[in-house]
Amino acid sequence: MSKPTNWTWKRILWQIHERGMTLEQLALRNGRNPNSFRKVSRQKNSIDQQIIADFIGADAKELWPDRYPQTKSRIYDSRKWGPLESQKSDDVSDSRRAA
Repeated sequence: MSKPTNWTWKRILWQIHERGMTLEQLALRNGRNPNSFRKVSRQKNSIDQQIIADFIGADAKELWPDRYPQTKSRIYDSRKWGPLESQKSDDVSDSRRAA
């Protein structure tokens, strides 16, 4: 069976039920509160989300992509933007502005 690319809460529940499990049973097997599992559809709870994802056989970032935004690199590209000036520059104009 191919895995869906866009997961909805109904699809996640269907996958859990297809494997013969309910949210409450899954929570109790993992020592978690069943009420917290019911709230996973509305609230972020990374522990419960990871348990559900592991049970389904998917990645939590794949199931809830809006809760796990992809980080962007913040490395300064000196080849593109040029080298930065040092704050300890000996430039005369800088020392006059600071005084």
